[in-house]
Amino acid sequence: MSGILHPSVVGLRVSVTIVHTCTIVLTSWRLWYKIIQRRWWWEDLWAAAALAAIIISGVSVWIFSETPMDSKPWHGSIIAYWLLMINFTIGLWSSRLSMICSIIRLSPPTRIRTVACCTAATFGAITIALLIHKCWFCARHHDWEEIAPLSCSLASAVGITQVIADFLSDLTLVVLPAQILHQVKLPRNQRILILSVFSGSLVTTLLSIVHAVFFIQADPILKVLTAQLEMAFSVIVCDLLPIVTCLYKVLRSRDLDLGHRRYPADSIFLTTIVDMPSVDSRITEELKFIA
Repeated sequence: MSGILHPSVVGLRVSVTIVHTCTIVLTSWRLWYKIIQRRWWWEDLWAAAALAAIIISGVSVWIFSETPMDSKPWHGSIIAYWLLMINFTIGLWSSRLSMICSIIRLSPPTRIRTVACCTAATFGAITIALLIHKCWFCARHHDWEEIAPLSCSLASAVGITQVIADFLSDLTLVVLPAQILHQVKLPRNQRILILSVFSGSLVTTLLSIVHAVFFIQADPILKVLTAQLEMAFSVIVCDLLPIVTCLYKVLRSRDLDLGHRRYPADSIFLTTIVDMPSVDSRITEELKFIA
């Protein structure tokens, strides 16, 4: 059992490399596709920031684990640990900011969009607050840099606060799309598809709970591993919307013959296209997928 709960350094490197490689491939494809489709927007900018954090973290894991955990840390491993800590927060919350920006684009100009914009500002504030607190605490109490295993043991309250923030943010990323879909007439299968994509963020909350356990226990390997898995899965979830809509378009190309469709002048073109009716038209909102 102890071998399962405490993977080796090789297991850490292999696991992180595999997961991060998949994440890098998916995110790179998503960004490339959005560029050639000329549909680049704020959610893609945040996805690019998350991609950069994933790449830096993947390299940092190898540098951090180069020295045995029971040996005195060297400058390279200390720098790598700082990069892991900072980029974990950046990657995790950049992916959430990407998703909330997608929700802003999906939402009609109503109160829901205002709530989504306020949520995006809150996410940004949380990101900055977490970064400042972690950097301030670990820089002020720097004795951990001389002790093996290398780990900056933040207060337990920080881990609990992160779990609460993760849960509330992921719940918001499910509730807001549900409210938008409530205002748009959609076939049941399409409604389930969109909700399933955004509901994937709730799985991130489960990973954050696991990470918080080892965060409090200050287990260096499992602390890094669970953090990297949580961040990578969060980035994958934010990539699902454009990827799934693209696949949906390919599989349903015969049904979605957009070449013979004419959209009204007041259509809102998004990662998905939402036709919002004018005041005098019939209430026939329809959501069509275009990746």
